[in-house]
Amino acid sequence: MMGRMPPPPCTTASLSHLGAFLCGVLGLVLSACGSPPAPPQQAGVQMHKGPIFNEAFTDGFMIAVDEQRYQFRPQLIGEIRLESGQLVACDPLVSCDLPFTQAVPAGRFPLQLAIARNGEDERIGFARIVFAPGRIEAWELALTAGQDRASLKPGEFFGYGVDSGTGAFMDLAALREFEARRQREGEEFDDALFEELDKHYQHTRSWHLLETAKGTVAMFSSGYGDGVYSTWFGYDSRGKLIAAITDFGLVPWE
Repeated sequence: MMGRMPPPPCTTASLSHLGAFLCGVLGLVLSACGSPPAPPQQAGVQMHKGPIFNEAFTDGFMIAVDEQRYQFRPQLIGEIRLESGQLVACDPLVSCDLPFTQAVPAGRFPLQLAIARNGEDERIGFARIVFAPGRIEAWELALTAGQDRASLKPGEFFGYGVDSGTGAFMDLAALREFEARRQREGEEFDDALFEELDKHYQHTRSWHLLETAKGTVAMFSSGYGDGVYSTWFGYDSRGKLIAAITDFGLVPWE
């Protein structure tokens, strides 16, 4: 799915997870649900030079977006288990895309969220899997089969659509387990999933790590809610893979 920077000002933050899911309509990724405060990104928004993939995970880092000021802090929510090295990022409550063409290591890796505070409001600005220690010096847009960077116009990106206010990372093998179980158990599975998400719920955000026989399905609220969000691979100065990061569009950059 193709998007433009910044993502559209949509949100499902004021709804329960079940309500947000029911409000989402497959394919209408630009729909808005509920009436929480709208995000600050509007026409003519300030664009920052380059992403804040390192800084956003530094406790106390602050950045201004027009008249808004975000203060970031990292939150480690656990580990994600990847079995095949085929990484998927998607809205797990609506639909999932193909895995990225970039292979990642198999194993267990830290899963971190970058929480952005603006006044009394907090949002998940970024989610990342840390494959190795180090500073990100270069980044590359994550692609699925059939996507071509050369086809993108300035300001465009490839990303996944969110209709339930939820994003996720998982291995392709875990995705297949997740979808099979969801199809088999139906509403009971969804109800149990929403209960687990609610255990970590705070106003505007939540997360849950679901273990399957084939790996972890890591779910988390997506910034201001529904939209199209890009994922990036970050590398150190020697070209070593450091992290996979989903950007939920709070801080536009070019």
